[in-house]
This record gives sequence, C-alpha cells and structure tokens, in this order.
Amino acid sequence: MTEPGDGPPPHDPASTAGSVDNARWGEARAWSPFRLDGFRYLWGAALSWVMTRELRILVTSVWLFEETGSASQLALIGAVQLVVQIPALLWGGTLADRVDRRRMLVVTQAVSVGLMLAMGVLDIGGRLEPWHVYLAIAAMASTNIMGSPAQAALLPSVIPERWLVQGVVAQTVTQQGTAVAAPLLFALVAGLTDLTATFFLTAIVATPSLILPLLIRVRFQPPLVREAGSTVQRTWEGFRFVRRHRLLPGLYILDAGITVFSFYRQLFPLFAKELYGGGATATGLLTAANSFGGIGGTLLVLFLRNYRAKGMLVLYATIIYALLLFPLAISRQLWVGMFLIGGLGAMDGISVAMRQSIVQLTTPDQMRGRAVALQVLAAQTANNFGTLEVGFLTAAAGLSFTLTFGGVAALAFTLGAWRLVPGIRNYRFP
Repeated sequence: MTEPGDGPPPHDPASTAGSVDNARWGEARAWSPFRLDGFRYLWGAALSWVMTRELRILVTSVWLFEETGSASQLALIGAVQLVVQIPALLWGGTLADRVDRRRMLVVTQAVSVGLMLAMGVLDIGGRLEPWHVYLAIAAMASTNIMGSPAQAALLPSVIPERWLVQGVVAQTVTQQGTAVAAPLLFALVAGLTDLTATFFLTAIVATPSLILPLLIRVRFQPPLVREAGSTVQRTWEGFRFVRRHRLLPGLYILDAGITVFSFYRQLFPLFAKELYGGGATATGLLTAANSFGGIGGTLLVLFLRNYRAKGMLVLYATIIYALLLFPLAISRQLWVGMFLIGGLGAMDGISVAMRQSIVQLTTPDQMRGRAVALQVLAAQTANNFGTLEVGFLTAAAGLSFTLTFGGVAALAFTLGAWRLVPGIRNYRFP
C-alpha cells in the first residue's frame, strides 16, 4: 500500500472507486475533461451549486438589511455560519467517505431549494421574519458545506488521473466566474421585479444540482470502508491521515499562515479611500481586478500542466504573492493598485488550483472526503482569523504597515515550508 504522501497509487480499477481508466485516453489538453459525460454532469452541478450559494448569501443579507436596517444583524450572519459550518464540514467529510457522493450532493442541495421556496412564499404573504431567515441560513450554510467534500472527492471518479489538474482548473474557474456573474444576475432580477423574486430565482438556479449528479454513471461506487468505532473516531482517523501525510500538513499550514496575515480582500473599501482617495467606484474596480486576476491565474495553470514540479509551483506563486504586497503598500495610483491586486488574485488562483490538485492526487479515495474537509476547514478558519487580524492591525498601525507586515509574514511562511516540508518541493506529477 502506498504510504501517505508518496504520490498517487498505481491505477487499479478493482481498487480505485469509480475512476476512469487512464489507459483509454491520450494526451491531456485544456478541454479534455469535457469529453466525458460524467465530468460535464459534475461540472454543471457544481456551476448550479456555486451560483446557488452566491445568490443565497446575497438575497438573505439584503433582505435582513432592508428589513432591520442594522449592520449588527448582518454581522450575526457570520456568527451563525461559523457556529454551524465547522461541525457540519467535519461530519460531511466523514460521510463523503462512506455513502454515495452523488446522492449526498442531491440531498444537501434539496435543503436549499426547499428553504428558498419557503422563504419566498412567506415573503409574498408578508409573514417572513428575521428569525426565519437566520434559521434558514444556519440550515443552508451547514448542508452546503457538508456537500463540498463530496463534490470535490467525486471528481477523480469521473475523469482519468492525468486530466485531474484540468478538471480542478475548470471547476475553480467556474467558481470564480460565478462570483462575478451571481451579483449581476441578482441585481438584474431584483431591479426588474423585487427582492421577493430572488428567493424563487435561487431555487430555480439550484434545480440542476438536484438532477445532474444522478446522471453520473460511476461504475464502481466509493468503497464503503467499515471502520470500527463512532463517527467521531472515523473523523479522527482523517486527522491522523492528514497529520502523517508528507505534503498535506505543510500545504494547509502554508495556506492558513499566509491568509491570516494578509487577508486583504475585506479591505478594498479602505484601499480605495486611504490609498487612492476613491469611493464605491474604486472599490468596485479593485474587486473586479482581483476577480479577473484569479480567473487568469487559474487558467494559467493549464499552460503549466506539463511542468512536473507541481509543489514548486505552489511555492513560486506564494513567493510572488508575498512580494506584490510590498509595492501595494506604497502605491497611490488606482491603476497601479488594480494591477497589483490583479497579480495577487492571479497568484492566489495558481496556488489554490495546485493545492487542490495535489490533495486529490495524493489522497486515496477512501480518505479523500475527510482530507478535502480538513483543507476547507483550514481555509475557512484562516479567512475568519485573517479578517480579524488584518482589520485590527490596520486600525492600530495603518494600512501600509499591515500590508508590509503581511508581505514579510507570507515570505516567512513560504520559505519555512520550502525548507521544512521537503515533500512539497520534491513532489512531481505526472
């Protein structure tokens, strides 16, 4: 049996759950995964899934603010999600390694469809209350994040291993593009009709994710490994696997450390005001530059797919990311800031795509759900702590100092991973 971190095990249809036979397919190209029905169905379901999540966040937050007029009511959304998502994510990762992942996606998304329809009906009758919305947010946030390990872990079952990087890139670009498209769709429908209509819009958008996963023909279901002990013990087995892995602890800590000290995306309004003397327009331009940079960086991974040192790509991207923070700290022209923030988004896109690919390639199928869950948990926790750390440090020492400090910390974490986690710098694929 391959030791954790030694790379993906040799292809064996008898032991690899649902994997597509590598020998049947030729050279990997950017569009190769779309040749397979299974991937197209999974990609379409992911598109619906991500669009639903973005619209759900928009409609519930806008409704609460219009109803209450309170910023603190909006802040409670973050608190509610934080409380429910951590246990849901860990349980979802364990569950994704034991049940049919396709049906798990359908069940978790059905909750969103039902609750969005219910809130829409209540809103039409004028009976929707804030407590209804908070309960729905808690239920949808927990079920949505429960489904994320299953969605990610299903990918290697529908495409050959040699196309995995292209598959990850396609799904990542979908998520990034949806983050741009969802607010535009929301604004269009809300502007032409009213906010109530957006509840029903979200339910309609979610519908494909209830159908498409069931069309995926997985020849051999994920092995139902009957590990001894309770769900908590099986979840702990996932922690132990990741802890002993030669690459994953370093990748997770690298991502978390950099994010905690340089989570700049929440500061765009402050960037616009303090660095460039702008307002909402400048904030929108900076946000767009970051989004388009992320898409460009993710697509760049396709051109680097034959570069074998995949671990080094992560390290190179994070070093450039850290270095870009220094000129950003002293920039005073909006176009310069847009260029630098676009570069940060691009490097983040490369790093995210490669980290996700490495997790998929070096984790056996029976552990993949839990490994993905822990990856998401590390990222989500780092985002929350990063928002607090960067916000408080900026208030105390100023934006330029915070960005400079973030650059130093990001460099330190990257060089530390380079030196202390040889598995990252030595990893090769294919």
